[in-house]
Amino acid sequence: MLPPTTALLQHGPMGPHGGATGMGMASGGWWLLLAAFIIAVVAIGGLLYVQLQREATAEPDSLETLKQQYASGEIDEAELETRADRLLQHES
Repeated sequence: MLPPTTALLQHGPMGPHGGATGMGMASGGWWLLLAAFIIAVVAIGGLLYVQLQREATAEPDSLETLKQQYASGEIDEAELETRADRLLQHES
């Protein structure tokens, strides 16, 4: 064993391992875990964004289109009922 003054001169005030307390390797694991978490969050966010974009660009429901045509005066009530009955028969 070296005398304290010689050890201090050879290794510095932090000791022979540069002040590492055994946690040096473990901190690398935390960075890897954090990176994996960030990648997962970005991937899930991307999937949700794509799904919301698909829903936003989907064609409107046929019955909803009929309601809009009736509301704008393009078709009358009798035509609305006739077309709605046909749609409901095809859907069931």
